[in-house]
Amino acid sequence: MIDSTNKVQEHGEELTVLFADIAGSTHLYELMGDEFAKELISKTLEQLSDIVTSLDGKTIKTIGDEIMCGFPTANQAVLAARQMHEYLAEKTIPAHNYNLSVRVGAHYGPIINSNGDIFGDTVNVSARVTSLACAGKTMITWSTYKQLLPVLQENCRLIMQTKVKGKDQPIDIYDVVWEQDDELTSIHGHSGLNALSNVLTLQYQDTTVKISAKSITSVLIGRGPNCDLIVPAPLASREHCRITYNLGKFVLDDHSTNGTYLYHDNNELFIQHEKTPLLNSGFIGIGESTSRNRDFLLNYSIE
Repeated sequence: MIDSTNKVQEHGEELTVLFADIAGSTHLYELMGDEFAKELISKTLEQLSDIVTSLDGKTIKTIGDEIMCGFPTANQAVLAARQMHEYLAEKTIPAHNYNLSVRVGAHYGPIINSNGDIFGDTVNVSARVTSLACAGKTMITWSTYKQLLPVLQENCRLIMQTKVKGKDQPIDIYDVVWEQDDELTSIHGHSGLNALSNVLTLQYQDTTVKISAKSITSVLIGRGPNCDLIVPAPLASREHCRITYNLGKFVLDDHSTNGTYLYHDNNELFIQHEKTPLLNSGFIGIGESTSRNRDFLLNYSIE
């Protein structure tokens, strides 16, 4: 629990551990200069910490451009994440027309408390989940999801499974969404159940992402930190390509320097700065032929 003085207590207690990481901080330093960017990030983290405190949480520590927090319940953590996104969405940096955003990850479980800091598997998993989120997004684990009130669970959708170091089984990751997806509304209005039921499963190493009308409808792939799926292939662009769900079809849109290779039905197709639909199942090579790109190969299948 967290007492009235906001001190995390008890060895081995259970908490929802949340990380909030300012997205694009490297670009911020380039855009505004070191001193201004450093001060801006520091003040922003203080404001995010105030949100944490207002929901009975505790900011454990600041790590560079992110904060690590602990909450007594998953409900408080998710509501704090929402307030963080809403607060930053209304803030524009003067003279630069630039909006800050955060990526947030949370995991519920046991922690080890030592001299005001917390350690353990729960902290490690929360940090891993945060790394999967892109700017403006909140990702939570299944253990966090199951602690939520039903009214908050309604805003969560299962989007992927991923392996975490030290765990034998992959964990389920949920996206917390507060606004109804306009594309999903359009699909319900103009298409039938067949379109809604189409699911593309994208597998990269230990990470599995599912794209559909009922989960996420778009995935940005590349080597950049703001991508939904980070693939550090040698010839990958920072934002290499995007796969988008559109009325029952899955379309790959390449906007890279070295192009994308699609292997399907014993044939390989090269595309560059163009779009193509994905069919049935196959492999995707980022910047190189699928035959030469084994370590960074993506596998996809449509059900």
